[in-house]
Amino acid sequence: MLSKRFKNDGIAELKLNAVQSAAKKEVEEKIEGKIYSFESINCVICGSHNAEVLSEKDRYGLDCNTLICKDCGFAYTSPRMTEDSYAKFYDSEYRRLYVGTEKPGDVFFNDQKFRGEKIYRYIGSKINLNSRKIKVLEVGCGAGGILEVFRAAGHEVFGLDLGDEYLTYGKDKFGLNLKKGVINDLPNDFKADIIIYSHVLEHILDLNRELGFIKEKLADNGLVYIEVPGLKFIHSTYEMNFLKYLQNAHTFHFTKNSLSALFTNNGFSCLQADEQVRSLFAIENINEPKVGRINEYLEIIAYLRKNEKFRFLNFLRFKKLKWKIKNILIKILKKN
Repeated sequence: MLSKRFKNDGIAELKLNAVQSAAKKEVEEKIEGKIYSFESINCVICGSHNAEVLSEKDRYGLDCNTLICKDCGFAYTSPRMTEDSYAKFYDSEYRRLYVGTEKPGDVFFNDQKFRGEKIYRYIGSKINLNSRKIKVLEVGCGAGGILEVFRAAGHEVFGLDLGDEYLTYGKDKFGLNLKKGVINDLPNDFKADIIIYSHVLEHILDLNRELGFIKEKLADNGLVYIEVPGLKFIHSTYEMNFLKYLQNAHTFHFTKNSLSALFTNNGFSCLQADEQVRSLFAIENINEPKVGRINEYLEIIAYLRKNEKFRFLNFLRFKKLKWKIKNILIKILKKN
């Protein structure tokens, strides 16, 4: 374990609002009442069971055992909820816990659109998105804000998610083509030119099976966009605080190398990737060598310990300081 902060004491690292606190309580009650069941797994990258505990809880203070494989450095949650339990969790407590609101609204949708614009530019740096009308599928689309960016650019869009209220919001308010389900629920003849998983793959339980479904639904010369929280990027996106990064819904924790190895070993070519992690994949080019497994264990442990030791320095970061000053000025202006 990285430090005593990561012991399972039920204390949340984030400041939870009333909606989040209620959702957390519901999850705990369902775990206690055996409504949510759990399963243990080995490392999905190398198959090893040789792992050590990084943390016993997540940022909400929920019981969440995060392990790191000593044989390859891949981090994952075990025990974790079963597929049936996660499906119920996503339809009931997940969005309330993560977003902090009872129902979807414009703020959430606009945040998705903001991320969609970034994704559009990222994909557009590799291919010309304006040359023809393309078919875009997003798995785990929420209310469909990311897809709205592609639709506004003239493309055909289709989204899948497990949260009824968010799907209904996107369909009723914006007329988006959204459906409850997962990728293997699609018709056999469904093909997409671009498939998007934005902060979704880390939630998937059977990664190899999922990549098989992606390959089946990807059109010839199609692209897969994958964005996941980068395990080696918490110094930038999570204030150097590994505990703020952890959440019970994230079953896997990727680096650029582990994600690339997963995809190339499942018949894909990595076109580009970074440690944030944002990436583009295509069906395998037989002339491109596969990415071998690199044992990142020592590197990741050293990185996490360094962030834990020096996380207090995050308060000195210019960007964070600038936002603090801005918030203070807003409060002063409101009083006046």
